Formats: sequence, C-alpha cells, structure tokens
Amino acid sequence: MRVILLVDRDFTHRELRLVRKVGIGLVDAGWRTIVALPEDSLPRFDDVPGVQVIGYRDRGVPWTRNLRAREIADQFSVSTDDPTVVHAFGSKAFGIATEVAKMLSAALVLEVHARSAVQRAVAVLNDEAGEGLAIAPCTTLVNALIAAGVPHASAREIPWGVTSRDVTLERENTEVLGIVLSGTGSAPQLWEAAIRGLALVASRREDFVILADDAAILRSGMDRLINSIGLSPLLSRIPRLEADRELVLRADIMLWPDHDGEHRSIVLDAMAWGVAVIATEDRDVPSLCDPSIAQLVSGDSAEWAGAIEALLADETKRREMGKRAHESIAQNHRPSKHIAGLIDAYEWMLGKDAIALPKDDA
Repeated sequence: MRVILLVDRDFTHRELRLVRKVGIGLVDAGWRTIVALPEDSLPRFDDVPGVQVIGYRDRGVPWTRNLRAREIADQFSVSTDDPTVVHAFGSKAFGIATEVAKMLSAALVLEVHARSAVQRAVAVLNDEAGEGLAIAPCTTLVNALIAAGVPHASAREIPWGVTSRDVTLERENTEVLGIVLSGTGSAPQLWEAAIRGLALVASRREDFVILADDAAILRSGMDRLINSIGLSPLLSRIPRLEADRELVLRADIMLWPDHDGEHRSIVLDAMAWGVAVIATEDRDVPSLCDPSIAQLVSGDSAEWAGAIEALLADETKRREMGKRAHESIAQNHRPSKHIAGLIDAYEWMLGKDAIALPKDDA
C-alpha cells in the first residue's frame, strides 16, 4: 500500500520534524511512503531511508491547479494492486491533494490541525460527497468539523506523536536562564501583554535572555514596542525558530501568548523535553488548557510578569512543571500511537480491516 504525504508551504516551514517522524513510522509499518513538498523546500528535508521525496509547484493561479496536480500524479502508476492514500497536511494543500487523489483513484485524508482550516475541509469533503476523511489532533476540532456538516464517520481524532527525552537528565544549571517567546503572532493584543510582562520582570532582574521567534514578532507587529520599552538588549530574534528548534528544547521557559486554535508540535516537543510553559489558555489545544502541565494566564501584563518571575525565581517549581508536562506528553502523544491511528484510518478508507491501537508503545 502507498501513501502520499502532500504538505503545504506553511506546514513545511514549521512541521518538517513531524512529517519526517510520520514518514519513518509508516515505512517501518510497511507502507510505501512518498513526501511531496513545495519544490524549493526539498533541500530542507533530510534523507529518510525508505521515504521517497518529490517536489511540486504549490503556487500558481487557480486554473493551473489541475495541471500542477497532474505533474504530481504522473509520477505514479494507477493500480488496484497498489491502493493509495493521499494525506494533505496544511489547508493550502487540500485543493491540490483532492485533484491528485482523483487522478490516482486514491483515498483522500485531510489533516485539520487548526480551527481556521475547518471550513475549508468541510467544503472539500462536501464536494467529494463524503468520500474523504478529516482527521484532527483533538476532540474539539473533530466536534467543530461535525458541527460544520462533516458526517461523524468522516471525522476522526488522532493526536500527534512526539519523542520525549529522558526527563531524569538534569537540565543545565547556568547563571542566565533562557526564555523562548513563540507562537503564531496572530493576536497582537496578547503578544503586547506578554512583552510588557517581560519588560516588568526585566526591570527587576536581568538574569535571563529571551529567544523570540522572528516570524511571530513580525506578524504580531511588536518591533516598535520591544524597542520603546527597552527590552531589545535581552531579546534575540531567531529566524526559523520552529523549524530548527534545538534552542527551544534547551530553554528553561517557553511563553506562548496566542490562543487561535492552531496545533503546533513545537509546544509538544518543548513539554516533552521538560520545558516549563506559560501560555494563554486555548480550548482547542489540550496541552494549553491543562493547568497541571502549563501555567495559564488570562492575558494581563501584570499576570504574565507574575507567572514569569515566579518560575524564574523557583527552580523546583520550574522543574516540577516541566516533569508533569513531560509525563503527560509521554503518555498521550506517543509516536507509535500516532502511526497506529493513521494506519487504522488509511486502511478504513481503503476498505480493509482496521488494526487495533496498541496498548503499549512499541
């Protein structure tokens, strides 16, 4: 059996780490796995044994979409002996994935990882008369899909899987602590509250540095504020922070101001590595609405300052929160369970008997 993981530009920019892990898991399970990326992104995908990587033209006027889909489909044969699934990651890939699936007589699966992608998924599935499947990483997004008109049988929850490090390994003890500031940047007022909170803390102590996601800073429009309140000396803007996230995994604290219903695996990775997270509550993201594994704030700058300063000052509290988060991610976001859920969905779409989810990690 064959699966084509067709990834849009935005998802490629942030989530190649996740796509790579999915590819490895599917190959290990015996699936012929192809990853299709925007053609100028191919150098960013490290070789994975058994995974074929191809490029496609993701940009163009609407009337060229069928032609661009044909360029993908022509690289593969159509055979009843090699049933195929086309799995689209990122809502901007939904349209071209639909065309490729039709050309290859393949099953269509849409990864709905954000509330903003729900309506686009609904439109595609309605056009396909229920022939596709929408999968989402949490129950609230599945419910949103069903409420918007997707049949119950065509919406399925499959939480993402990430690899946890051994939390018993001690984090580095340094005189200067690292704070990561990341998110979508889509809610400027929430970003302003977090940044003003950081400035309040910086007025009382300077034993920390801030590593900020450059793209999120630009999108939130916080450049001028950062300069005007004197935070610049402590803040470094890091390009491609989500894609190259080693700095995040070695930080002490992560700040996540947004709550726009979008899942990003960087939050799961940080928690899996024992990073203490402070965030605005997001009911569409389970890891960001559980006060036992994240310090949740309402959005007031003074509350941000209090939460940040409390974790900076108390190493024990910081480590305990990181440990609880690590244990939760290790239990609920196992890579093997993610892969088993995908294979179950793929085989159901292809009309084969579904496989049982494993009780224990393989």
